[in-house]
Amino acid sequence: MKDKNNIKEIYEIYDYIIIGNSAAGLAAAESIRELDSSGKIVILTEENYKNYSKPLITYYLEGLVDLEGIHFKGKDFYRNNNIDLHINKKVISIEADRDFLICSNEDIYKFKKLLIASGGQPIIPGIKTSCTDIAGGNRDKKGKLLDSINNENYRDIEGIYTLTTLDDALEIKSFIEKNDIRKVSILGGGLIGLKSAEALLGMGMNISIIELADRILAATFDREASFIVENRIISRGSNIYKNSTIEEIFIKDGSISGYRLQDGREEECSLLIIAVGVRPVTGFIKNNSVKIRRGIVVDDYMRTSIKNIYAAGDVVEARDMLLDEKRNIAIWPLAVRQGSIAGINMAGGSEKYNGGFFMNSIEILGIPTISMGLAAIDEKNEKNTEVVKVFNPEEKRYKKVVIRNNRVVGLIMVGNIERAGIYAGLIKNEIDISSVKGNISREYFGIINLPADYKKHLVTGEGIEV
Repeated sequence: MKDKNNIKEIYEIYDYIIIGNSAAGLAAAESIRELDSSGKIVILTEENYKNYSKPLITYYLEGLVDLEGIHFKGKDFYRNNNIDLHINKKVISIEADRDFLICSNEDIYKFKKLLIASGGQPIIPGIKTSCTDIAGGNRDKKGKLLDSINNENYRDIEGIYTLTTLDDALEIKSFIEKNDIRKVSILGGGLIGLKSAEALLGMGMNISIIELADRILAATFDREASFIVENRIISRGSNIYKNSTIEEIFIKDGSISGYRLQDGREEECSLLIIAVGVRPVTGFIKNNSVKIRRGIVVDDYMRTSIKNIYAAGDVVEARDMLLDEKRNIAIWPLAVRQGSIAGINMAGGSEKYNGGFFMNSIEILGIPTISMGLAAIDEKNEKNTEVVKVFNPEEKRYKKVVIRNNRVVGLIMVGNIERAGIYAGLIKNEIDISSVKGNISREYFGIINLPADYKKHLVTGEGIEV
């Protein structure tokens, strides 16, 4: 291995090193370059692509966008902004006390300022494996005997995938076409599982969703919202197994052939997507050099516990403005905003992150849905909280507005989400709605129904009359 004691002779010093080439990392690079036109910037990514929009990978799988359309920065972005991009560079260690990091190929990079925007990685639960072909043994596609799957070996079984990267989408697409797959199982009925379901159902697949909770999207939907979506999925001949998980995976000739659920039910399966969640990628941070809980803890300026190291995006715990606490909220818009603020502050500016809140939108078999903020809250267990609901299962429509201290803090809309942005504005700006509370759940609640002062703020401008 290269001599870490002579790092100045090994690699040049960068003013800014960014780990991660997605939403947060590129937003930070842009902000840095706006304030510092000459500082040396390098972006390190362990992937083999210039950039792509992770929210679009399921749309690529479904065929709604092509490989050109999946990029969110043009091919000249790095050159025009004088940014070095080093692909296939997996960071394995940060030596925070000496301002350098080490990659898996033993390259060493020294930094003045560092941004960690390494994102998240799929969680793979340990699941027992067994063989349906005694002669073949319980072996993966490389011939190695397995007792269970884990993060290290699940890819060695043909037909088991995750769906969080472009490589995942490419591999799944190829596998489906090669093997003429028409039925897919998804372990996990949360956001990643339902985004996967959205794409596969759009491809005409028959799916089975296995979810440990009592409903799909349990963290963001209540029972009424889940009811509408679940019925729609089941009506198309697919299955949802709730209050259950996979207890054992069957392997034959190195490929998945089926599984057994906790209740003893057995299902044939040649393609399984594991979507039980993601965890922040922090394994390269050694010796407690940077404060980590579930994710990297940052202050309001996106600084970590080390003064010249910042973090942003899916890897961090930052302020949730609704709960007034730090937690991990892994969504694209917040990653962009956090990255931009981190970049400004790395380049000498002083920009504060005022916090964010969860928001996600999924369309299942023609039913659009959106949830935001404290959407799944139960008013019976919360003080000073009101919940207003309008439920029309026949028309597959539902609206739930969560109000705390006369301010909207959560929303679920199913079937019609056209005015969701208005509610998002009320949440973000913490608007007192006491004067319009009686109209808050109306189907056509819009700008005209907003509190007068806030409405004037939104619509003032030349040619606009209130």
